[in-house]
Amino acid sequence: MPDDRFFERAIGLLTVGLLIAACIKIIAPFTSALIWSTIIAVAAWPVFEQLTRRLGGRAGIAATLITVAILLVIAMPVALMIDSLTEHVQDVLHMTEEVSSLRLPGPPGWVNRIPLAGPEIESRWLAAVENLETTLTKIRPWIGKAAAWTVSQGAHLTLSLLEFLLATVLAGFLFVHGKSLASLLERFAAAIAGESGADLVHTAELTIRSVTIGVMGTALIQSVLTALGLLVAGVPGALLLWFASFLLATLQLGTALVWIPAAVWLEVQDQTGWMIFLVVWGLFVNTIDNFIKPYLIAQGSGTPLAIVFLGVIGGMLAWGFIGIFIGSTLLAVSHALLKAWLGAGDEPS
Repeated sequence: MPDDRFFERAIGLLTVGLLIAACIKIIAPFTSALIWSTIIAVAAWPVFEQLTRRLGGRAGIAATLITVAILLVIAMPVALMIDSLTEHVQDVLHMTEEVSSLRLPGPPGWVNRIPLAGPEIESRWLAAVENLETTLTKIRPWIGKAAAWTVSQGAHLTLSLLEFLLATVLAGFLFVHGKSLASLLERFAAAIAGESGADLVHTAELTIRSVTIGVMGTALIQSVLTALGLLVAGVPGALLLWFASFLLATLQLGTALVWIPAAVWLEVQDQTGWMIFLVVWGLFVNTIDNFIKPYLIAQGSGTPLAIVFLGVIGGMLAWGFIGIFIGSTLLAVSHALLKAWLGAGDEPS
């Protein structure tokens, strides 16, 4: 019966829809970690394959070694930075409380008995006490907000680190099962986009890998230039500051968090000329990010620079750091799909 067949299909589609919705709800809390694990696995896949060959085909050992290496190179410094921030949060809170409760003592009685200048000194002393209390009353709410912001940033960094740790562990499993998952994804893409499905998957793979190279390469260039400026200006601890610059540039926070405090330190040391040099140099280093990164990404993906540039900037504005990968990949795949569609339309029937 046609009607019976219709209801059977409707019930089947409803069941599949409910199953998909349930699966999405289950993995929703891990979406960001899954995306990051995919990015890590795709970016490091050539290294994984080469290491697997050198280990005689032991994919599990190769995946473990790469996972541990990623944790040591990236996660460990971030964890140390968070630990340092956590240790100093209480100090910051105590300091702000001490500042907000600061009071100047009133003038002692003998001040007024100083010949000639005594009454004037006492009057100015009382005015200073009153002005300080008024100023602290105004800034006390801002001090509390600054302390709360410091605590919230520490908590946010901790959650981000935990998410990255989870993503790195998941990437280890993706390394082991990568070929079968890639084959499944290619068949899925072929079912949707036809013969060009495998090419779209390949384009996405190249784009993710190129974006990784672009992000890390740009961060390396920016950190080296920042460290060079610090060395020329005579700022101590340039090696440590180079690593901090590289980490911040990789996280898309910019190197300004390094060279601005260094410029302030130079000004405190009465080195105004070097301070101006470092500020100008730092602004230059931050500016080149907008040109070097899209260029490096476009070189490996085979996608026009303009499309990659829009994907990087637009993706970052839409989804933050992870949007750099998502935006450029989506535009690259869409560009390849459009070319395939127009090429198919031009083919003679």
